[in-house]
Amino acid sequence: MEEQLRRQANESHHRAEQLRRERQEHANNARTAQLEAQQAAQRADKLREQARQKDAEIEKALQAQKDVEARWRKGLRPVELPSREQFEAIKRRYYRDGKFHVAIAGRSGTGKSSLINGFRGVWDGEDAAASTDYVESTSVVTSYHDPNPVNSFIWFDVPGSGTLACSDWTYFNDQGLYIFDAIIVLFNDRFTATDVAILKNSERYNIPTYVVRSKSDVHVMNLLKRKRRRAGAGCDPGKLLDEARKEFVAKTQESVKLNLMGTDPPLRLKKVYAVSRDTLTLIVRGEPTEDSLVLDELELLREIRQDAYLRRSQKSYASIASL
Repeated sequence: MEEQLRRQANESHHRAEQLRRERQEHANNARTAQLEAQQAAQRADKLREQARQKDAEIEKALQAQKDVEARWRKGLRPVELPSREQFEAIKRRYYRDGKFHVAIAGRSGTGKSSLINGFRGVWDGEDAAASTDYVESTSVVTSYHDPNPVNSFIWFDVPGSGTLACSDWTYFNDQGLYIFDAIIVLFNDRFTATDVAILKNSERYNIPTYVVRSKSDVHVMNLLKRKRRRAGAGCDPGKLLDEARKEFVAKTQESVKLNLMGTDPPLRLKKVYAVSRDTLTLIVRGEPTEDSLVLDELELLREIRQDAYLRRSQKSYASIASL
């Protein structure tokens, strides 16, 4: 009996010891699992923090990009001044003593070559005319002397901006516009950020500029057609044409005004010259314009010639004063 009780006690002891070891093992496993869970939670927190920092960096980069794009839309480009060597090299390439150098610049497809032909009194397609096409036909800055020897102008056909070869924000420097005596900023349907950038850089170099809307006769006649349809058969054609002309000029001026005021800082307001290439050609050639739509062609010619005279006089005085 005693032996049996001793065996039972030993078995109970062994079971208790086994249970204690199992309990200890379970406790160790639980502590290990808890430690691993804590480490996993710490890694997760670290990954979340890294993701948050990465998101913040991405958001900051996106905001910086938006800020740059907003400044570009307002015409605020990085100020990149040419070196003295670049300036002199471009000047040697284009300049001729005693001449007044006028660049026609702007977006591709606005009719720069045709306008140059108009200023020179040459019809498109004539032997002496600048090349015109439905696509951008000018790939390099091309000079055209005035056929009339009395006029001291050289007209420069500048490749259109907004093409693969001429990006918007480098257009002014890439084309060497900083060396010209005057710049005509030509646009057709809309005034763009590139046009604003040209005006800003021209102010920096104190270069006279003229904002010109091309193909204005086409726009006015389209507006006149709509007015005729609304007015009916008993309308006064002369009155409607005058209304169409005034409405077109007012809307064009207001559109450019809003673009100039939207820059930072705002650009001073510029007069917009509405021009018909055909009428301009007739005026330069001294031919009658009774059957043509006359807009601001004569005023534009007068302003350019007056500025040319003043600019040449200042140059002559400067050269005498330097002796």
